[in-house]
Amino acid sequence: MTRLTRITLFLLSLAGLAGVAVFGVPAVVKAAEDANILYFDVACDCRTASQTFFEGNRGDPFIVSGKMFPAGTLPSGEASNDPTQPVDGVSSIGDWTCRGQVAGAFPPEIAPAYASAPFAWNTQYFVLKRGALTVEGYATPAGELLSVTGGIRRFSGASGFLEEKPLGTNATGCPNFRAKFRLRSGPRHD
Repeated sequence: MTRLTRITLFLLSLAGLAGVAVFGVPAVVKAAEDANILYFDVACDCRTASQTFFEGNRGDPFIVSGKMFPAGTLPSGEASNDPTQPVDGVSSIGDWTCRGQVAGAFPPEIAPAYASAPFAWNTQYFVLKRGALTVEGYATPAGELLSVTGGIRRFSGASGFLEEKPLGTNATGCPNFRAKFRLRSGPRHD
């Protein structure tokens, strides 16, 4: 039984390494025990946001950008990190951009009927030196859950979903958040 457990752990470790090789994940990205889970920290930069990001009306487009860091780099709570600067000596590993459209607010007389509707639709781009991931979805006060719609270069053919969890805010007043990708295994084309 002990030998079977060791073999299983060895095979899972190999699968983890294979998953990292398949996705071409740089060493600065934290991969979880499951080789198909990737984490990044993102510092959203309010200085890059269009005015409609802050005060848009239903149907207005918006855009905002930020910087990506290895998971565990950004502080939580109300922080003073500048998205464009290293954090404790750790530099950005890529760029993040979110573009979308304001989905709310509904007129007061019908707003209760749309209480669970998202307040924004968005597409996000996680751009690394050796590839990029794209996601599509929506934002609600409870958070974001987005579909991985594809990738570029080493992430070509990627699919799955992304969960975003807030960590706090940064010096620009925008959020720091953790991006958790759950990528599906499958054929890739480079």
